[in-house]
Amino acid sequence: MSAQQPHFSPKQVAKSLEVSESSIKRWCDQGVIPTVKTSGGHRRISLEGLHDFLQASGREFAHPEELGGAVLPQRRRTRIPGKRHPTQAAFREALADSDEMKCEQLVRQWLADGWSRSETANDLITDALRGIGEAWNCHEIDVYRERVACGICMRLIHKLRTELPPVEHDAPLAIGGTLTGDAYEVPTALVDLMLHELGWRSLNLGTNLPVESYLQAASDHRPTLVWLSISTIDDQSQFIANEIRLSNSLDDEVSLIVGGRALCDQIRPQLSYTAHCDSLSHLAQLATMIKNRFGLES
Repeated sequence: MSAQQPHFSPKQVAKSLEVSESSIKRWCDQGVIPTVKTSGGHRRISLEGLHDFLQASGREFAHPEELGGAVLPQRRRTRIPGKRHPTQAAFREALADSDEMKCEQLVRQWLADGWSRSETANDLITDALRGIGEAWNCHEIDVYRERVACGICMRLIHKLRTELPPVEHDAPLAIGGTLTGDAYEVPTALVDLMLHELGWRSLNLGTNLPVESYLQAASDHRPTLVWLSISTIDDQSQFIANEIRLSNSLDDEVSLIVGGRALCDQIRPQLSYTAHCDSLSHLAQLATMIKNRFGLES
């Protein structure tokens, strides 16, 4: 049997929150803070009630030691920054709360409004993960929430891709992923979804791969397009050398497209590529142009 939950006086709670005791008593009497009373009529606040109040008010302990070390870790806020559209905001909050069912409902709602699968994934998932990453960097959510969110997004992208009809067997082929040091799966999965929806045969090579794997894949499959998703760069000089090696090894008729949040203005001029894109919609335009240029409409 678990130990009885501790209870605290308004004075203890006031000191722990660095507010006046009269404010705590008023909040107790108003029902803002769940309260019980002793047989002598004194107010007492349970640990659970105190945490409910903190969660609802957004307050944090200033001096948790005033409660004798009995305080459990506080649940961090899950308000995630991002675009103002109500559906996007709702998706961010559901993702931060690990509510996968709600996330999928919102994806279906966006699709029902007439957006394509890749547009839907980009509008909801990219916005949400950017906001969750910002909240994580600001210590407003725990790292586990970011990891769980990425897992949910990958499963949603997979569902969207498997729902697409198969492309023609002679459709142009695109291959891509990330180089060594970049383990971000979601951006390259989004590219794969978008290309498949545009009628390309798309082969997602995965993440954190050595350049030799790309060279082998290009030799084995003879693609029309190669993409590199660049979310993080550990060693700039090595990354630049690998990217140039890949570019120089591709046949002249193969288009190499690069993009990603880590591709800054300082690095980009040192690379060799056919085109650079700064968004998924930009990449969609480029991929369509390449198909049209070579008469590859499927």
